[in-house]
Amino acid sequence: MTNELHTECAEWVLPGHPDKLCDVAVDNIVDFVSSRDPGAQCGLEAACIFKRFFLTGRVAALREVLDACELDELIRDAYRAAGYGIDAAGHLWDPLPEDLQITKVLCWGPFAEGERELRHLADDQAICVGYANCMTDTDHYPPAHWLAREIGRALFDLRLKKGAGQVGPDGKVLARVRTDGRTWQPERVSISLNHHGGSDWVFLRRFAEEALEEACRGKRLPELTLNGAGGFIAGGPNGDNGTTGKKLVMDAYGPTVPIGGGAWSGKDWHKIDRKGGRLAREMALKLLRESGAAEALVRLEYVPGCNGPVHVERIFH
Repeated sequence: MTNELHTECAEWVLPGHPDKLCDVAVDNIVDFVSSRDPGAQCGLEAACIFKRFFLTGRVAALREVLDACELDELIRDAYRAAGYGIDAAGHLWDPLPEDLQITKVLCWGPFAEGERELRHLADDQAICVGYANCMTDTDHYPPAHWLAREIGRALFDLRLKKGAGQVGPDGKVLARVRTDGRTWQPERVSISLNHHGGSDWVFLRRFAEEALEEACRGKRLPELTLNGAGGFIAGGPNGDNGTTGKKLVMDAYGPTVPIGGGAWSGKDWHKIDRKGGRLAREMALKLLRESGAAEALVRLEYVPGCNGPVHVERIFH
């Protein structure tokens, strides 16, 4: 946290990245169960490689909710939403969701007697960090983190509109900006786009440039590198293994802001990592408004069995 001119970097990945496939798949299950039983307990993790998907963890909820939850379909929905399967141009992006081989090792059942009544208590330790800055044009997030996210979202939207037959579901963004803590300017962006052997490289370049222009509206366009390592044909689970929680820095504030370390995906909103992370962000925004500071950071410490943070640290300038 400094007012001196400095650079910040952050990354973002598209929904077809194998780590995010795992995150979204378990969150689909959490959302389904929690929306029907707000007191349910969900603690899930997943891994994927090629056509294999592995799901582990615990879900405790009302029996009728558990019976209605079609786990395999919720997992396949994550792949479909990311863009796997046959696109509008008839090109197949593997793995086909219907071909997934799903292995489940779960503690799946109703709560033990008296267990539901303890959901307001922390069942683990956690250090939860919330951050906010005065930059309204980045929604009070670090500018590099915000920019990488906006480019990633623009790439995903453009793929739906015009990427069929050319652009695959996987992709990565690395953004660098220069900032003094109150204003910022993009400096350099690297984009890696998943594609197939016959994709048009001129199309891919224009595609990336259009997404960059959309995300950088009102700013000077940065230098762009596209697929700096060459071809990116083996994408998603065909190019790398994925697991839940590996993108927790990206999910929070990017590398500019130290975070406590607890992942959010796969956990219900009673879980301290997720509940405390949201509360810390709300407190940071409130502190920013009340203090008139350029930046605000809140740290919350939780210990097992507590019904609220046992220590609160507020930092602002």
